[in-house]
Amino acid sequence: MARRRQLTTRSTSPATADDTQHVTERVRFARARSGASSASSTTSAGTAEARCAVGDLTAVVHVSGADAPDVVVVLVHGVGSSARAFDPVRRALLRPRALPRVAVHAVDLPGFGAAPRAPRDVSIEEHAAVVAEHVRRHVLDLPDGAPRPVVVLVGHSMGAQVVAQAMADHPREAPAGVLVGPTADRHARSAPRQALRLARDAVGERPRALATLAVDYVLRCSLPHYARQVRHMLAHRLEDVVPRVPGRLVVVRGAHDPIAPRRWCRELALAAPRGMFREVRGRHHAMDADPEGIVAAVRAAGGLPRGLPRDLP
Repeated sequence: MARRRQLTTRSTSPATADDTQHVTERVRFARARSGASSASSTTSAGTAEARCAVGDLTAVVHVSGADAPDVVVVLVHGVGSSARAFDPVRRALLRPRALPRVAVHAVDLPGFGAAPRAPRDVSIEEHAAVVAEHVRRHVLDLPDGAPRPVVVLVGHSMGAQVVAQAMADHPREAPAGVLVGPTADRHARSAPRQALRLARDAVGERPRALATLAVDYVLRCSLPHYARQVRHMLAHRLEDVVPRVPGRLVVVRGAHDPIAPRRWCRELALAAPRGMFREVRGRHHAMDADPEGIVAAVRAAGGLPRGLPRDLP
């Protein structure tokens, strides 16, 4: 039998009580019928949808996995996209023995995916603050004496900029991270050059990635919001942010990614105090081509057992 629970919590920002926010979670539990193993009983078979409002911005986060996790992985999509871009990685993370008891929090940033339309322009720093606030409320707000889980943030493309910014500005909420295909390469930081690279990448991307992007770009993200976010993506200087990141940071690129070249990704890894560089299979959306490679990067960032796969040539 499936049962649904709705939970509403009230949170007051540190600045003033007038900024009280309402956070709503709609939790769907799909419990297995008879014969479930003891391993599966420790993991929620359903999903939860959490809304995190910070000021006038709201993110929607899709939560699945263990109810009391040892590891929490937060997935942050790129410009024009949504949490759906990480579906192959989410499934790989939740496979038995992929990680210790894990919960996956797949974020729809304000104005993208299932999140409400953003009422105004949103900077990379503001996106990072919303993600950090979600972690603070929904991951780190623990009962007294409860062990703190390992938290790893994973960002793709513009989401990599958001994750790095969160790690620099909010290290308690973002202690470790993985940047997948980070934008925007400082050697080609202009709209025409990025558009050309995007077109080159699309030629070789997998059909699932292209179909997901088409729906998210056309139906779920307004063109004005997309254009404003691209301007922020190009203006943001990731190479100035990663030197301020205190936590372990793994920079990952698909071996055939024309948007995030090897030179750029190596520069970022070298600039981070605790940076590492790895290549996996695929192109810009390496999450589709090599989800297990992304899981291995999560292990490396979180200091978890089992190392990364051998670098590709």
